[in-house]
Amino acid sequence: MRAAIVEIKVLGATHAVIDSRKVDLGSRKQRAIIALLALRHGTPVPIDEIIEALWENQPPGTPQSLVHTYIARLRQVMEPDTPARRRTNVIGHSGTGYQLRLPPDAVDVSRFHSHADHGLQLLASGAAGEAYGLLRRALGEWPASLTTDLESLLPGCEDVTLLRGKWTTVAMAYVRAGLTSKGAVAVLPTAERLAQVDPLNEAAQALYLETQRRAGHGASALSHYDRIRTRLQAELGVEPGHELRRVHRQLVAAGGSRVPGPPPGGWLGPGPAVDPLIDREAELRQLRDLLVQQRLITLSGPAGVGKSAVARAAAAAVRPDFRDGVAVVDLATACGAADATDAVRRTLHPMLPQRHSAAVRPFDDLAGRQLLLLLDNAENVLEPCAGLVDDLLRSCPQARVLVTSRELLGLPYETILTIGPLRPPGPETPADPAALLNVPAVALFARRATQACPSFSVDEDNCALVATICRRLDGLPLALELAARVLRTTGLPELAEQCRDPLRLLDASRRGTPAHHRSLHAAVIRTVDRLTLAEQQCLALVSGMEEPVSPDMVEKTARSYCDRDVRIDLRPLLNRLVDKSLLMARHDEHGTSYRMLRTIRRIGLQLLDRFGAAPSVANALCRETNL
Repeated sequence: MRAAIVEIKVLGATHAVIDSRKVDLGSRKQRAIIALLALRHGTPVPIDEIIEALWENQPPGTPQSLVHTYIARLRQVMEPDTPARRRTNVIGHSGTGYQLRLPPDAVDVSRFHSHADHGLQLLASGAAGEAYGLLRRALGEWPASLTTDLESLLPGCEDVTLLRGKWTTVAMAYVRAGLTSKGAVAVLPTAERLAQVDPLNEAAQALYLETQRRAGHGASALSHYDRIRTRLQAELGVEPGHELRRVHRQLVAAGGSRVPGPPPGGWLGPGPAVDPLIDREAELRQLRDLLVQQRLITLSGPAGVGKSAVARAAAAAVRPDFRDGVAVVDLATACGAADATDAVRRTLHPMLPQRHSAAVRPFDDLAGRQLLLLLDNAENVLEPCAGLVDDLLRSCPQARVLVTSRELLGLPYETILTIGPLRPPGPETPADPAALLNVPAVALFARRATQACPSFSVDEDNCALVATICRRLDGLPLALELAARVLRTTGLPELAEQCRDPLRLLDASRRGTPAHHRSLHAAVIRTVDRLTLAEQQCLALVSGMEEPVSPDMVEKTARSYCDRDVRIDLRPLLNRLVDKSLLMARHDEHGTSYRMLRTIRRIGLQLLDRFGAAPSVANALCRETNL
């Protein structure tokens, strides 16, 4: 029987290709093992290093046994027709570890290294033309987006960091070889990509400016120099180095002038909040960095946590980095694929007559545009959004997409940043106005309360009540804002009592906000209504338990109510509730535990009442998930 032709790909989505057929490698841990073996292709990887890569400093009780199990499953996938004991043609055992037994040209990262090393040698010897072709082939192993699974599968892995660094080295060498042998226009897209990926790398920025200069884009290069200088001053506190200044002098000497008109990049769609954000500096820095490094970022978090405000503020901060600006599409009222597509189309093509809009694809004429698209409140139309995002990123290589959603899109190259509520006052916070106003949740409540009632202030007489209100609202920005508005008609003592059940907070007069943000109940119930019956039952069961709650505690509680002895696994349901921002997971030396916001707990308790108390819910879950 002919041996199957196996190829391993990790530059992009990690998968195998067997006889020209794409094959799923299974679980995340299995894909991580293949990724690590591919990165070390040709060298055995000790089991201890595999364990460290899979679990970092928190391995389970029997990690070696689990690694052997994952390897056995991978061998089954790779060599399904080979007897189990002889499945060593792809993944072999060597000493105390494992290695891929495939030729170098069967692993994309090995092909990259081979072409890159040969090309770099040729360039060093002066053979720029030959080097150009090999370096081009090396870069061609990577997807256009440079998005891979490696960072998520192997977080903190030095091999991944070194690989990213080598891409930068190869890309810069390719641009230099092209400038010598092919002309600036041929390598301008790669030079621009380098500048985007590594914005504080002065050598990469200088190379991009030089490529623009030689391509005749002097005005654009001068404008880019101004942006880089501003960013270096703001983030590193330094002026441009020698190489950047040298290219800048050449640009000025050539008689270039800056692009006239407004600052680079416009804004389409709803704008950022008028007020500055409170205590979101860390999230904004993370988002800014991710928007340089990744092409798709999903900002997730529970209802009312402030995802839209953070995303729009981040978009405003990076707008100068996007030549063609920012487009914001609010999908809060979209009800399906047609609504979502139409909303994107109308935002990107605002001058298009309504009668012609349906004939225009959302991303027509955007292939060469450098644009940030923000899809806000996408949780109602996840499937259409995933399709739109994939279409944009494949057809527009220079575009970036930022999504806000309580639930993830599920695309393989999606980068996830989760934000939580503002920090409320803790038991240790001194009960004095000055100390309280330094607490982020109190600062937001005080700002909104003063806007609703200009005579309001946090003082010694009311600071204890203010602290109670902010604690009972979990520091959730939407809840704090709704509560502050209630002060127009309600005193602080009454408001503190109302906050025992924050779902009662309502303000139908809030203009400029979607209907689901005018009450906490409306904000939360949108997510809960889309849960499956089993997910609702699991949420209800956890709502009735005292925090912190571990997966074992939930399963033990469910089994204790069951009519018969069963084995159940509720972890998949719990993980889905985390993915939908209804549970917050914490991982430490004691394992995984969950907590939920007071607003979500109240909804969960309502579900518990509807389903008929914990025993009924537990029995239903046992029937649903009985193994």
